[in-house]
Amino acid sequence: MLFIYMLIQRVMIKLRLLSKSFYKRIMYDESGMGTIEVIIIIAVLVALALIFRTFIMDLASGIFDKIKDKTDATIDGL
Repeated sequence: MLFIYMLIQRVMIKLRLLSKSFYKRIMYDESGMGTIEVIIIIAVLVALALIFRTFIMDLASGIFDKIKDKTDATIDGL
């Protein structure tokens, strides 16, 4: 029983050390995306949404109409 307890303690200590080093690597890593890249991606997504706005609205409307029809049919069947 003591052996298992000591083994668990060692594993917990190693996990704490690994999590601290992982946290430090993530927090101080400078190889990630910058602000400019994120702004460009958001701008492209907004532009695409504006260009295809009517298509997206028609698609969403059709999907919701089908859902409404199916739920109405299910409720009427009860």
